[in-house]
Amino acid sequence: MDRRLGADDAFLSDPSGMDAVLARGRPFGDSGYLREQTQAAFTFRLEKMAAFLPVARPLLTALERAGEPARYRVLGDPLVRYALQQLLARFVTGRRAALAFEVCEAVLAETAHRLTAGATSGPLRDGSPEARHVGDASRTPWIWGEGPRDDMCARAFRHVVAHEYGGAPCAPSAGDVVMLRKATRLLGEILPETSRSALGHAHVVGVTPGVGAWRGKSSSSQFRLAGAVFLNRRMFRNPWWVAEALLHECLHQKLYDFRHAHSLLARDARGTGGGTAGGLLDELRKVVALWNSPGLEAGNLWDAQRAVAAFHVYVHVALFSTLAERRAPELRAVYGPPDAPCAMTPSRTAFERAHYLGEGLRSVCWAELGPAGRRMVDWLSSVLGAVDPAPPPPGSSLHLLLDRYLAEARRIEKVPPAGALVQRLAALREAEVDSTRAVLTGLGAQEQLDVLGCVPAQPSAQDEGAAFAETRRLIADTLLRLAPDGYSLNSLCPAARVPPDEMVRQMVEASSRELAVAGGLA
Repeated sequence: MDRRLGADDAFLSDPSGMDAVLARGRPFGDSGYLREQTQAAFTFRLEKMAAFLPVARPLLTALERAGEPARYRVLGDPLVRYALQQLLARFVTGRRAALAFEVCEAVLAETAHRLTAGATSGPLRDGSPEARHVGDASRTPWIWGEGPRDDMCARAFRHVVAHEYGGAPCAPSAGDVVMLRKATRLLGEILPETSRSALGHAHVVGVTPGVGAWRGKSSSSQFRLAGAVFLNRRMFRNPWWVAEALLHECLHQKLYDFRHAHSLLARDARGTGGGTAGGLLDELRKVVALWNSPGLEAGNLWDAQRAVAAFHVYVHVALFSTLAERRAPELRAVYGPPDAPCAMTPSRTAFERAHYLGEGLRSVCWAELGPAGRRMVDWLSSVLGAVDPAPPPPGSSLHLLLDRYLAEARRIEKVPPAGALVQRLAALREAEVDSTRAVLTGLGAQEQLDVLGCVPAQPSAQDEGAAFAETRRLIADTLLRLAPDGYSLNSLCPAARVPPDEMVRQMVEASSRELAVAGGLA
């Protein structure tokens, strides 16, 4: 057991006790410490800017005179942060700002004016006196509402969101607000300390329509617009799912705050925004998120920044799901079933992805992490090892590939194929059966070969999607049942020229490419 967690074995063996570890561990979990460091970092930037930007000095003076709650809200305001970072980038790198220079200046001036007049929050929240919070107003984000407000800061925020995401959030309905608050209460039931800590790093929640630029985005946030998270209202059908999504995005905000004051990435330690050598080297330094389809642009290749953010989230989500699954029977009467509709991530899935990402960060991206980033990965790995009673064998990937394989099948089944896609699916289904037969033959698995003979007969055109999905389910089930530990087939044929797991990977990767080209995963 790793002693860096600073807790005894009995404490570590109780997953609910890890709630306190994730919320209080310094420097990675302690929100009070992180807020102090983040405020210090932004104050330092303002002091540097004051030498060449007159508007920075009044804001510094107003912040010095304000109380801690006001400093927390002002320096966490997404628009204030965005304007400050854009101005800094303009003077340091000369890059053209997404938000006009004069608007950035006006945002800082307006913020200083409001603070001097007694405001206790940033200009976005202060300009919305009827703003509703997801929970306790002192430590949870407020909900962005599209109303009659049309002042300079509201227009600037809408412009920034449109620039970064391609669309604006929508007006939340009364039902949306109820769901967000219910999800927040559920988080408090399951992970009271960790959720309170994470929520304290987000400052505004935007509800998105799930169409147009927001189509396909169940939840979103990004480092450039820190402090703001966005959730898709089309997914607001299950408070368990909304709770996980809210936790997920708020954890990203917590990591962003950490990065503002610590050397999470090697380029942060060097004080530059650039990366290292490009080309093939960058490709080699990316972790492949095996459970995600690559699409046409290799979207499942994650750089160090994205991989560490996902690792950070999955460790937390694994604990949340573990405790949620245990407490679901007693909470079902209030919050409904956790598995439908829009089910939350199963704990086993979260654990397996977290282990894989931790390994990938060490083997692929270690040189891209700064000193603080490496220590964070070590700390999160310690938490993971303490909570997971049955970690997958190092290097295993079969289960993650088949997660993608089945997810793609569900997408095909959900939207019945038409036109040329029907023929492509039929050919692909046949190719996948042949590839699986080759794997099973190499393993001498005659019984499983007989099972594979039960694939659906040639269906009608309108049923090809269902037959395709059913065939994939049969293949995945056959392979996973054959794997001795549920994670790898390689031990069944250690002398194989091409390991069985690699044969499965080649099949899945080739099929994913074919589906992407054919438009089956659009």
